[in-house]
This record gives sequence, C-alpha cells and structure tokens, in this order.
Amino acid sequence: MVKSFMLHVSDLMREMKCDCFCWNSVHNSIHQESFYKMDCPFSNLWQIYLNATNCGLGHSMDSNEQSLKLLEENDVVCFARFEYKECRTKIPYLKKVENGYMAVYPHLSAYPKENEALIMKINEIILSHCGIHVTQNRILYLNKEYIRKESLNLNELLCISDKLFNKRNHLSKTIAECMDEVDIDLDRWIERTKEILNRTSITPVRTKQCTALRRCNYYPVCFDESNEPDDSILFFTTNQHKLDAYNRGIRHIHELPLNQIEGFRLQYAQYMASKTNKPFMDRAALKVWMKQIQYPISYLDFEWDTFAIPPYENMKPFDVLCFQYSLHVETQDGNLKHYNFFESKDCRRHFIEQLIQDLPKTGTILVYNMEGAEKLRLKQLASQFEEYREELDSICSRMVDLSKPFEAGLYYNSKMRGHYSLKSILPVFSKDVSYLDLDIQNGLNAVFAYRTYDDKDEEEKKEVKKAISTYCQMDTYAEYIVYHGLIEEVKNNA
Repeated sequence: MVKSFMLHVSDLMREMKCDCFCWNSVHNSIHQESFYKMDCPFSNLWQIYLNATNCGLGHSMDSNEQSLKLLEENDVVCFARFEYKECRTKIPYLKKVENGYMAVYPHLSAYPKENEALIMKINEIILSHCGIHVTQNRILYLNKEYIRKESLNLNELLCISDKLFNKRNHLSKTIAECMDEVDIDLDRWIERTKEILNRTSITPVRTKQCTALRRCNYYPVCFDESNEPDDSILFFTTNQHKLDAYNRGIRHIHELPLNQIEGFRLQYAQYMASKTNKPFMDRAALKVWMKQIQYPISYLDFEWDTFAIPPYENMKPFDVLCFQYSLHVETQDGNLKHYNFFESKDCRRHFIEQLIQDLPKTGTILVYNMEGAEKLRLKQLASQFEEYREELDSICSRMVDLSKPFEAGLYYNSKMRGHYSLKSILPVFSKDVSYLDLDIQNGLNAVFAYRTYDDKDEEEKKEVKKAISTYCQMDTYAEYIVYHGLIEEVKNNA
C-alpha cells in the first residue's frame, strides 16, 4: 500500500531543487543544527517589534476552519496554518487591513532576495482558496549596519519593507512586482511532489546542482565515491565537462581530452598528478613562497560562533565571537611550544589581550585559509575595540596563508581527491596523526559543543573544554606538519 504524505510548502521548494533532495528530506532526513547561535527565538523579537505579543496564535495541527476562526476573533494572528490539496503552509504574521489582510514574512537575513516572492505567491494562492484575500505583503529583516549598544534596540535592529533585494544586495523591485513575475501551476506542482514522496525509492542522477555553491547534504547518501580512484574525473576542480565525461566512461583526470580542460593552475596540477601517477610540485614557485616565512613561526587557529542577533556591545548582526584559539610557536632551533585559550560568554577583550601576549612580536604567523576566517575575525575585533586596532592590524600584517600553495596548484597529491582543506591534506603528509582519533573531528561539532558549555555542570564543562581545545590544537599541529611536509618535498625533489 502506498503511503500518502502530508506536504508542506517547504517540500515544494525542495522539489524545485532536485527530486532526490525532496525525497531524501522525508525518507532520509538529516538533522541540522542552526548555523547561528540564538540566545532567544527570532520569533520572540519580531513579535515584540510588530506589537504582536497578545495576538491570536496558530498551532501545528490546526485545520483551515480553526485558523479562519482565529482570524475572525483577532485583528492579528501569528503562525496561522492553512491547507490546500494536502499541502500545508504557515503564515508568520497576518493582520487585518482595509479590503483584506497584510502578510509579514520575518527573515533571519540582512538581504532577503527577490526569489522569496515565490513562497509568498504560493501562500497567496493557498490563502485565496481558503477565502483569505492578502492585499499587502511585507518582508522583515535585519539591519546589517546596526551596532548594538548596552541593550538591544529592536527599532534599529529590524527593518520592514515592501521591496526585496536584488543580487547586488540593493532594494530594487517591490514584492508585488516580483510576485507578478511568478507564474506557477500549483495544482500540478503539488501532485508532482506527492508522486516523488510516495515512491519507495529514488535513483540519484549527478548534476551540477549537486555541488553548486555548496555540496548538497545528501550527496554522500546519493553517491558512494569511496571506490572511485584518487584521480577520479569527479574530483577535477571547476571542470565543466567532468559529469559528461564520467557518464561516457572516463574515470581518470588524465583521460579527459585536453580541449575540455579550462587550464586553471590547480587543474594543471591535478592533470599532471594523474598523468604521472605521482604528486605534482612547482618547486621553484614553492621555494619563492617559502622565502617569506620567518622564524619564530606561529601556527594559529581560531574557533568561533556566529550570532545573527548581536548579544554584546559593539557587535553587528552576524558578527562572530571567538571563544578559542590554539597557537603553536616554533623557534629556529626546532623547539615547539603550545598556547591555548578557551572561554565562554563575552570573552572578546580577554581573547585579544591573551593573543597579543602569547604571540611572538616578530616572525611569520601561518594560518590556514585565513582571509575569510582568522584575519576577518581580527578585523572585526579591531572595529569593536579601537584601542587594540594597531596591535591587531600588526598581527594581520604578519599572517601568511598556508592554504595558498595548494589552492594555487603549487603542490597537488591525488590523495587529496580534489580537496585542499587542512583535513584533506594532513593524511598526505602524516600517517600517524589523524582527526579520526578525536572526540570532536570538525569545526562545526566544536561550535555545537561550545553552545552547550554554559549549561553543563563543572565536570562536564571540563570534558567539553578539553574536547574542543584538543580539536583546535590538532589544527595548529596539522599546520606545522603540513608546512614541514612541504619543506621535505622541496628538499627531496631538488
């Protein structure tokens, strides 16, 4: 017997992305922690901002009749549920206005894009079938330029608009204009999504969509690449022809016709490593890169959490708070010393002061993939604490990005399998040191562990602190291993 699924509008959006994504979201659901740390639910804040704390409230299993009754009894209803052809939706905020209703869509973002009009259009159609006429739509979002003072000012933090942002993050078309451009057959869309979800299984098909911008969370569920060769054509970076080539039976990078290779430096490194069946190295370029490294060498790594709503003074929406750093300092005689910092809550000032104290005043600071990470974190701290700007800018000026030789194709080993993250590169240079031996094995898990820290008792806090600190220490020790691995490669290929 075929099981029938109750749909939600979110299922329609997943179907638009990919059949497999839609099916797996129901049949192989993966729990995902929030990317942002929230000290209180966003809904609490926008309800206060919209004066909707004493309004009608919908509930998860409400019928159309119950929601309509709520609207009859209240001028404002939050979280009203409606259903059309077994497809349910939730409207965050509905307010009675002249000739109908105004719908407000709170968005935990600074730049809600024009494609949000699609969901609004779907909801408008569903509501119209329930006899609800929406005459106005608004988007509520965060003011990216807001700087928190001692207390949170919702009137400065939140913005409401009848326009949406374009790709350049500028308010452009009105919501009404964007919705007018949406042309959908909702009945057919609902039936197609039902048909997908009612299948007993689904056959995945690789497309560019699977890895566009960020690899789909269900990619490992759909495709087992563990048996692919290390130089698989699937791992050929930014190549536009690899999927077609794979479907034609090409399995190795060096088998791809030369006229189908775009010619980026990293691609050349991958191609040569595949063709020669050994690591590729641009020895001359690596030696030039290494000349800038000066002792003492500081290997540095931060851990941080991201706050959509600024919790402390001088922070902006989506600023981060660094709660951990690991620092290995190597002197020219080979001595290696480790420093560690870990605190919770507002530890920014202590973080800065301890980092300035622990870092040597001279020498190179090696950081892996620093531009969007550690360097950016220090620039944010400098803007929050002007009295430390000069010292933090000086630290940034001594930073060198250890990922650049790999990103630029100066060194490539097929064992990297198309990746150049620190965790992908470490096994190339060490068989004895591995993240797999740790309780916490990646940065996201470290962040999620940190979020529970203040709720633990003292013994549990010690365990969490140790696990996070050990992981962060592994990052800087891995930087040390990788850098010295490159030195050995240059020496051995002289």
